[in-house]
Amino acid sequence: MWSAVTWVFNGIGILLLFQFFQYKYADYKSLVDTREFWRISRHKYIVTVGVVLILTLGIVEFFLPEVSPLKDEMNRLHFGRYLGIFVAFCISVIWMVYLRKLDVFEPERWLHIIIVFVMGCITTFAVFPISDFIRGLGFMLNGEVVNDFLYTSIGIGMVEELVKLIPLVIIIQFRKIVNEPYDFLLYAATSALGFAFIENSLYIERSDFFAINGRALMSTVAHMTFSSVIGYAFMIASCRRPGRGWYYVLGGFLLASVMHGFYDFWLINPIAKKWNGLTFVFFILSTHFWFTLKNKAINASYFYDETKDIVNDSLRYFIILWMVILLMISALLIGVFHGKRMANTFLSGQLMSFGFLIYYLSFSFSRFVISPKALKACEVAFEKIIPEEPEPRTDWEEFYEEKD
Repeated sequence: MWSAVTWVFNGIGILLLFQFFQYKYADYKSLVDTREFWRISRHKYIVTVGVVLILTLGIVEFFLPEVSPLKDEMNRLHFGRYLGIFVAFCISVIWMVYLRKLDVFEPERWLHIIIVFVMGCITTFAVFPISDFIRGLGFMLNGEVVNDFLYTSIGIGMVEELVKLIPLVIIIQFRKIVNEPYDFLLYAATSALGFAFIENSLYIERSDFFAINGRALMSTVAHMTFSSVIGYAFMIASCRRPGRGWYYVLGGFLLASVMHGFYDFWLINPIAKKWNGLTFVFFILSTHFWFTLKNKAINASYFYDETKDIVNDSLRYFIILWMVILLMISALLIGVFHGKRMANTFLSGQLMSFGFLIYYLSFSFSRFVISPKALKACEVAFEKIIPEEPEPRTDWEEFYEEKD
């Protein structure tokens, strides 16, 4: 099913690409001086992708051997392990920079972000004893649909979301740091990036670099999405009176755990694997959910400044540039370890599998609308899958004075 879903979304991507060229043609016809049309700045997406792709294909074709003569030596020196750690770190850094670019009104200090990231890395190792304890109770995967869904939701989703929650809980205690709604989502996602860094380091090495793009474009984004649901729940709870917000946190935690379990279930259970394309469909839907949470949290800032805005075109270019660079790096690493024939086969397959996803995420994650009013996002009921547009709040200054 995965290949069928891939073909469908790539078909959509081709239609969108055709629409993009139609727009370019209309832009050309609308210009009085057509020489303006040929400025590189007007075509930076095409130029960037084209240059990086051509450069990579040239390196693979002319500089890499058919079979890597260094593979055995590099494996002996564990060179692949160090490269896997480096690539995993780059993936987390790229998404951390993206998250901070959204924090336009009262940007968080990089020191605080790095601290939460490091805590996310450390707490990741708590997964192993907790998972061992659960399996010691006799609760484990056994191939049955109901059992495996419960295990992916509890034994995987709930456990991983719990350890990612710890850094968020710690940083929330510092009221002068977490002082606007978006901060809850920023630090929740940053903690998830710490977790994803450790997990990606293991998966990328074990896969001989074949898993780089899947980890960068899907798994890492999914981790940020699920943790942001809990961050949003904490955001709501922080605006509630003492003793009345705990059920929002519990609800957010359970929702994130089930979302995590649902994502993994179709990839793990032997029966569900026949329909593993549903994971991709669910991923696409969940990214829309995450975008909604981010946009509403940003608009809820007490520090709203009409002179500041999110430059969506800059965000779009940032995602396209770095995701394409990662795609090409993965092809080069495959070529270095496995030879150029494998690199060419890998690159063509990855363009088919993830080309649309790069296009989709870059445009989906760069359509923010900044409202000239503070939104009462904290008062929105969390029971609904996508929160309704909140009403303006007028007592933010008193609210933050009370929290300080």
